[in-house]
Amino acid sequence: MKTRGKWFLAMAFGLLALIAFACGGEAEKAGPPGTPDLASGWTKIEPGGETICAKGTPYAYFVHPGTVNRLAVFFDGGDICWSDVSCSDLNTSFITVDDSDNPERRTTGIFDLDNPDNPFKDWFLVFIPYCTADLHWGNSTWTYHWGDTDTVIHHKGFVNVTAVLDWIEDNFEKPEKIFVWGASAGSGGSIMHAAYIHELYPDVPLYELGDSGAGVIAEDFFQSGFPNWGARGNLLNWIPALQVPLAELTMAKLYIALANYYPNARWSQYNSAHDEIQALVYASTGGTGDWGQLMLASIREIQDNAPNFHSYIAPGKMHSITGNNIFYTREVNGVRFRDWVDAMVNDKAWDDVMCTDCETDPETRR
Repeated sequence: MKTRGKWFLAMAFGLLALIAFACGGEAEKAGPPGTPDLASGWTKIEPGGETICAKGTPYAYFVHPGTVNRLAVFFDGGDICWSDVSCSDLNTSFITVDDSDNPERRTTGIFDLDNPDNPFKDWFLVFIPYCTADLHWGNSTWTYHWGDTDTVIHHKGFVNVTAVLDWIEDNFEKPEKIFVWGASAGSGGSIMHAAYIHELYPDVPLYELGDSGAGVIAEDFFQSGFPNWGARGNLLNWIPALQVPLAELTMAKLYIALANYYPNARWSQYNSAHDEIQALVYASTGGTGDWGQLMLASIREIQDNAPNFHSYIAPGKMHSITGNNIFYTREVNGVRFRDWVDAMVNDKAWDDVMCTDCETDPETRR
């Protein structure tokens, strides 16, 4: 009787597996327990509600299934604006989410999920587009004036990201690891929202990388930009070290505060020594110093005050690496950047990397 019962159960489970396969292979799409069941490829999600892009168009984000219970969250970059001039002349390519934002169009760097050398090829991925000109930090609608023209900008980056984090919390019971990174302006999103993600999963190892977003800006930028963005109220009010006047806030102090508040997490930055885009943004915010020297000073300040932070400084002027195939070939002082990131997220030995000849990039000849 017992043998017959076992035979019946085996037949029943086999029949269920055949039905699942015949109905479209749902069993093959299922990830590890406690993770969402997603279709293959990138899925677009339109959360609705209060989410919105700068000029009033709908917001959306994208998700990709994985085969391991690990989650990587990416913050895309683009323009920032904070004044009558900058917001009236805002680059329109960064203020909507459309088909051009679909990461299926990105097949290089970390987004090359068929590359066996990609440390994240098996992870679940969440791609957070950027369309609010506020470093993903804002929660306001502001009217800018230039000549006879009024320009209404919805600085709602924080609202949009909150919708994404709600989806993550609803769909991931407890990832084994979480990697949060951003490129360019998206680096601001990665540093701020890594803390919010950590609060969702306080016992999960977290790793953050700011790719080409050192945050070197004019001294009064936070004072002039934050009020328009409505960002002050979102600035991690549970962390005492950040409850300071805006005049005292810098990106270095933000990193230090977070790294010390979350000492078991790993925090990091990648920058080119003479990043031409970051230098241009610095000048556009009113900065007049040597961006490269100020960037290095900011990095040293973080290093001196946060032992769980490390940086990788490459030669040349190139802006952003994680979406580029140079992610796999970049090597400074014998350390390949891909290996440096892999060591970070897999808790291996990991340290600062600094170019010695920083003027010319052998990868780009600039």
